[in-house]
Amino acid sequence: TVRLADGAASNVVTLVYRNPLVPKIGPVQHFATPPGASLLTIGRAGTDIVLAQPLVSRRHADLRWQDGKHVLIDRDSPNGTFVNGERVKGSRPLAPGDIVQIGTFRLTYDGDSLDSFDQRGAIRLDASAVERSVGNRQLLAPTTLSIEPCELVAIVGGSGAGKSTLMTALCGFQRASSGKIALNGDDLYAGYEAYRSIIGFVPQDDTLHRTLSVNRALQHAARLRLPSDTTDEEIAKRIVSVLDTVEMTDHADKRIDQLSGGQRKRVSIACELLADPVLLFLDEPTSGLDPGLERKLMYTLRALADGGRTVIVITHATTNITICDHIAFLTGGKLAYFGPPSQALEYFGVADFADVYTSTEGDERAASWAERYRGSLQHQKYAVERPARAPDGPSIEQRAEAVKRAQSSTHSSLRQLAILCRRYVELILADRKNLALLLLQAPVIGVLLALVSKSDSLVGARIEAKKLVFMLATTGVWFGVINAAREICKESAVLRRERLAGLRAGPYLASKLIVLFGLVLVQSALLLGVIAVRCKLPGDGVVMPAPLELFLTIAFSGLAGIALGLCVSAVASTPDKATSLIPIVLVPQVLFSGIMFGLHGIPKLASYAVPARAAVDAMSATLDTNALTTPLFVPLPPEPQYAHEAAVLLGGWGLLWTQALVFTLLAWLALRRR
Repeated sequence: TVRLADGAASNVVTLVYRNPLVPKIGPVQHFATPPGASLLTIGRAGTDIVLAQPLVSRRHADLRWQDGKHVLIDRDSPNGTFVNGERVKGSRPLAPGDIVQIGTFRLTYDGDSLDSFDQRGAIRLDASAVERSVGNRQLLAPTTLSIEPCELVAIVGGSGAGKSTLMTALCGFQRASSGKIALNGDDLYAGYEAYRSIIGFVPQDDTLHRTLSVNRALQHAARLRLPSDTTDEEIAKRIVSVLDTVEMTDHADKRIDQLSGGQRKRVSIACELLADPVLLFLDEPTSGLDPGLERKLMYTLRALADGGRTVIVITHATTNITICDHIAFLTGGKLAYFGPPSQALEYFGVADFADVYTSTEGDERAASWAERYRGSLQHQKYAVERPARAPDGPSIEQRAEAVKRAQSSTHSSLRQLAILCRRYVELILADRKNLALLLLQAPVIGVLLALVSKSDSLVGARIEAKKLVFMLATTGVWFGVINAAREICKESAVLRRERLAGLRAGPYLASKLIVLFGLVLVQSALLLGVIAVRCKLPGDGVVMPAPLELFLTIAFSGLAGIALGLCVSAVASTPDKATSLIPIVLVPQVLFSGIMFGLHGIPKLASYAVPARAAVDAMSATLDTNALTTPLFVPLPPEPQYAHEAAVLLGGWGLLWTQALVFTLLAWLALRRR
């Protein structure tokens, strides 16, 4: 394909040479695997069989002759080694005809050799009678289409036409109710784990944190998606390469929130290109862009397709639709046209693409156009003859969906946790204004409490001590909830894309807990430090110095508050909804703490789920409030739940940690359902 455009890219001439006798496939490499050879190594570099691709680990797998047959051994590669669509766990004997997939490479084993075929530039997608329904509602009528390697295909149609439903079915993120999706003849759904790493998806929302620079955001994404043995130098080279591909090299050091909408979309595309996907899906990448930026982005997608990728894009914009190889026009969940854009206007009988929307509105018109398409030459050529030329794929063992979804092709949980913690710390430090507000909460609240407290509030009268204990306990929970309540839902678009790429919910939540607990430790120290300036603290606690016990209790109540806040954030769909839920979880801290109201029966049972109650018990034990003075005219009896005993203190701490664990588990379950 040769494309000639003027400097402003306002006009373009496309010259395409197609030889029907030559299939669009890359070269096949032949690797001899003679019987009896002791060991053959497979990897990205410095191995016997070299598969040069970012998703391949430096030492990815070994092929060993053992007991009269070849055995394939996966070397704990983060992106996996697959045989006939199943991930290899440890080792697996090979039989002639087996298909081995590593990264974008498919290797056919015949007993004496491995024939390697790099699928980059050679991914063909065939959808056969793909249909999606929810309950009794049909979102997508049975749809058949074929997309050949290196094609740029646009899915167009009005709002609610079924565009996103079709795209998510084609890429496997939301599976069709019936029908089949095949990549080079392989059933995508049956072997999804083997293909997920070579599929790129750019959703409509930005998938990178805006407070980071372009370079830093891509570095974190690369460490999450590329093999763990990828060096810093290799990551840097990869980032330079993808930024050059989308023409964003000059903006590498800019913060993402300083970029225009079109530039942010280009950075999102660059992020997907880090793993060198051969099949790229984009949902409304031109949404909100002015005509100039829209044109520039569409030409970038055209260049990506010409460079060896199969690109499928949803778009409302039809000004530059002619640079696509094919368009799929949907109306009312039905396919009304699939074919070259140059034939679309004549097919619909209109003079402008915008008029196509008007001519296909309404259920009756949608059904009429779908029926007309089934009798058209375009349907015969692109939905009948083209699919008939689809290759026969290898036999892939069907596995239960739950098992396939549980298998991950990414890094270990500990590595993901380390990467996410580093990124989260960087995100918090990058937002200096918000960090300053969070840190100022503690001394401001401390000053206010000091103003209304007496110097002997914690060592004099029991009533005064209980007032201050109540405020310290609820403030600790407040710190945790406020710090965490918006942290998941505000980055839901980023999380959704990273989950599709293999990010686990456990490491993600753990990174939030660890980093935010560090913040709570600082807040707790500042709060207690300000209080200590005004109020005398007791010297001895139950098992350690009283100031340290008070500090730990406030911090542990903050930890339970963090887990509770993350639970709120995992349930809420937007930051605004999360904010509206905060009072619902904070008011019980007042009602069930045991200070304002007595706890009996059901309220007492409910109080065990309230962090403030456990914190009050632990701090009261530290201060030995039962030994403090009471008014002569209203003597107060001893309160066993506040006894100055290790069992009470450690029981309170244990309850706070248990609450943190339970709330974290609930947040994890909520994330799994999102």
